Amino acid sequence: MASASYRRNGWELRYRDGSGRERTERFEGKPGRRPPEALLDRQGEVERELRRGQYVSREERDTPYQVYYDRWRATRQVELTRLVADDSRAKLHVLPYWSARPLSSIRPSDVDDYVLMLGRKMGPQSVRSCYTVFRGPLRRAIKDGIIANPCIDVPLPKKPDLRKGFDDVLTAVEVDRLMAGLVDPAGGYQGLKTNGRYAAMVFLGAWVGPRWNEVLGLRRCDINPLRQEIAIGRLVVNEISAKTYVKRFSKTSDYRVVPVPAMVMAELERHLVEHCDGSGREDFLFLSRAGTHPLRSNFSRDVVRPAVRRGDLAKRVTWLTLRHTAASLMFDAGLTLFEVQQRLGHKSPAMTAEVYTHLMRERFEDGRRRMDEYMTTKRTPADDAEVAPIREPAAE
Repeated sequence: MASASYRRNGWELRYRDGSGRERTERFEGKPGRRPPEALLDRQGEVERELRRGQYVSREERDTPYQVYYDRWRATRQVELTRLVADDSRAKLHVLPYWSARPLSSIRPSDVDDYVLMLGRKMGPQSVRSCYTVFRGPLRRAIKDGIIANPCIDVPLPKKPDLRKGFDDVLTAVEVDRLMAGLVDPAGGYQGLKTNGRYAAMVFLGAWVGPRWNEVLGLRRCDINPLRQEIAIGRLVVNEISAKTYVKRFSKTSDYRVVPVPAMVMAELERHLVEHCDGSGREDFLFLSRAGTHPLRSNFSRDVVRPAVRRGDLAKRVTWLTLRHTAASLMFDAGLTLFEVQQRLGHKSPAMTAEVYTHLMRERFEDGRRRMDEYMTTKRTPADDAEVAPIREPAAE
């Protein structure tokens, strides 16, 4: 039980916490027989929390956010690349805003205002990523019973729509035009940097659909021309903190062997001869002339965009466009949902069905034409006179 007494020009509330440690809290008030109302309220609160086993000291409630962030950061079990990326988000967008705030002072409205502030300067996915980092230490404090949950009904921006339409993919003919546009007939500095060097990489992306970090991780030993297949089981991440990370297994922590069409394999073999002569089994397949992995932004600027312009393609093409294209071409070729799932490396066919079951426009139009032919064949058109009149409903 807690006890109150007046001493040293103030009132003191004395009690023992759940661990048996004696604690004292002081309150302002005049001497007399009745303690101040603030002390009585606190006494009732302390006794109730001790009885229920929910007592939390004031020091713990007033712990700065930075302290709990450091504890949470030290115990995270995530991949190194994820850790580095989250550290950067915390340094730029989380800790400057929250580091000195006591945990008990963070209210749900404060969290709402923070998410709104983030939304004014970054996209929806970045907002959600920063919010995830911010919420981590709070979830640890909530689990410890230090604070109530301030992250209740937080209005986060909607996730981008993953479904793709006809304008998000290339047709087989457009892929060939893109390939032709990779070669700059004028030569010059642009041609010296990229002419033909990434043709096999683009062709592979448009027909097999590996992720960007997966295609950077392909090594010479991963190519099997005899069985016409490639092994995807290594990632190269080179755009986090200006460092390059090589990781085993793909984004979904799997190792998969993917069948490759003969024409794509022929392009890969040509690449091995022209650009990988003298390389070892463990050497990477697609490197710049300087022997480094290409950056995604530089690849789009120096390779894809000029090829789109020279190929006269009225579409925005990125590496993700090539992956979407590969999925659509596979479906258009008649591959099943499960075959496409295996080739793309999705964990479940539900993901494949949600994002990639869009058809090529040619097949869309072909389906309409076949339905028209079917209706023309199966229906027996009737003369206007033979069509039974529509009966009006009887009056009630």
